[in-house]
Amino acid sequence: MAMAALAGGALLVTSVPAGARAPATLRAEYTFDAVDSAVVPDLTGRGHALTLSGNYALLDGPTSPVVAFAPISRASTPHVANLNPVGREFAATLVFRVPADISTLTDTPNLAQKGFFNDPGQWKMQLEPSVAAVQCRFKGTLGAALITSSVTEVDDGLWHTATCWRSKTQLGVTVDGVDLALSRTVGDIANHRPMLIGAKSLVSSTDQFTGEIDYASLAMGDGSAAMSLQALTAP
Repeated sequence: MAMAALAGGALLVTSVPAGARAPATLRAEYTFDAVDSAVVPDLTGRGHALTLSGNYALLDGPTSPVVAFAPISRASTPHVANLNPVGREFAATLVFRVPADISTLTDTPNLAQKGFFNDPGQWKMQLEPSVAAVQCRFKGTLGAALITSSVTEVDDGLWHTATCWRSKTQLGVTVDGVDLALSRTVGDIANHRPMLIGAKSLVSSTDQFTGEIDYASLAMGDGSAAMSLQALTAP
């Protein structure tokens, strides 16, 4: 595709490759402010509503309603292909609170994910309990990588913001503004699972997140990590 532009009175024609990368957009966004019959609307208007199931509660948060998850509970979307990053940049952002010490847990509480460990593709945000740090797992057609944030002790009863992200050949985790990244190419990330928040199962308490979530979003496209945090702080 060709684009025309005026420069100093002259008409310049520049070529834009047909496969040009797209800027970041939100694919799904949830504030949990308006839950109707266990359905959490997707504020992007794309229709990826979450359904809350199990032993959850709606509570008053610091500025807006939040969802408290306890064994056994989760929120889920149906599977939709455009929640798979495939080869694109993407970022999953959550605002959460862990009210009690998790150091004695023997599993890894799941904050958000699409895909399971043995699936061909997965992105996942979880907690590593021994130091109460956020971990991000990325698995694609070229391999898998796990990154653990340098921010620890998030089980302090305070609110934290975490993002798992891919930008070009970098994979990263950002917690409360502190970035940690590594250069790794995992290939295309895709699966046929729903997007899950809070837990992976409604029949087992393994990897159950026990705490509160105030916000969740998934962005895709160039600049997803920055864009997702801007969306979070937008009025």
